[in-house]
Amino acid sequence: MTRPDPRQAGAALIVALWTVLILSLLISGLAYEMHVEAGITSHARKRMKAQVAARGGVEYAKFLLAKSFESNAFEEGEEEKEDLRILAKNLGRGIGVAGTTVEMGASRAVVDILPEAGRRNVNKLGDEDWEELLDQAGVPEEKWPELIDCFMDWTDAGDEHRLNGAEEDDAYYKAQGYKPKNAPLDTVDELLLIKGFTPAIVYGGPPPDPKSEPLRGIAHLLTTFGDGKVNVNTASREVLLTLTAANGKMMDDWVVDDILKYRLGDDGLPNTKDDGFDSVQDAISKTGMDASLADKISVSDRQFVRVVSIGENGGVESGVWAVFEVGEKKVTPIYWREEQMQ
Repeated sequence: MTRPDPRQAGAALIVALWTVLILSLLISGLAYEMHVEAGITSHARKRMKAQVAARGGVEYAKFLLAKSFESNAFEEGEEEKEDLRILAKNLGRGIGVAGTTVEMGASRAVVDILPEAGRRNVNKLGDEDWEELLDQAGVPEEKWPELIDCFMDWTDAGDEHRLNGAEEDDAYYKAQGYKPKNAPLDTVDELLLIKGFTPAIVYGGPPPDPKSEPLRGIAHLLTTFGDGKVNVNTASREVLLTLTAANGKMMDDWVVDDILKYRLGDDGLPNTKDDGFDSVQDAISKTGMDASLADKISVSDRQFVRVVSIGENGGVESGVWAVFEVGEKKVTPIYWREEQMQ
């Protein structure tokens, strides 16, 4: 009987062990890939549901805006619809709706419905308005003259230079390969085409001087819609602080505090039935605003409304940003942007 060769037995054992190891690695790799694929599929499913929820939030907003034109949209006695009745009524009075949650099974959307008149119309700003706006955004004062003059040269119909402005013959526009528009802006994003307006100035970001505070941006304070009057029933603190009286005096902090306080009504809560000023004179008398501001403010303008709907499912978020022109018979979208947030 031939004795087995120990070397052959050892080699066979090694081959067997390598085979087991390779199979183990293949199985582990396959299991890992399946796990990753499952995770991707799960995230994609949640992302799709979050997107659907965000769009559903916009439909909810459109429903309320349509109902805001109906004097008896919801019956007084229907307790389950009382919140909807209040929101629709407030929208009808030009009062914004902020942070309302719409549940959709395992998904939900958080919705803001805010009149665009709560922002400053960039095409209606004068020099003093721009100064207050840039001050609120933290832009260094030495940059104001160039930014203001370049904006005015971009939007005015002529080709005459302002002192610190820039027209078609400026080296900046020659290098960029385009000319000043010589017309009002169609979107706030167009500011980035104008000499001096950097992404940090428009949207916020690092300051020119690293020792200074970050720039807060101006885009969130601006719109291109409306007649230029500011709706004090929905404007933010920053926007209110950009208002200047006829004598050039800026809005005092304490006056803004009073506006934010009294527009919430006696209960001090948002989205309730006692919200908002009833008239411009009501707002002035309750807050001590300069009477000359009467021509610069409104309390009920809601021709153009911005809707922000953030949909969420399983921790995944998707957003819709839209602007609607609101009429008694139709709510028409004029701006729409969707974005996956996480």
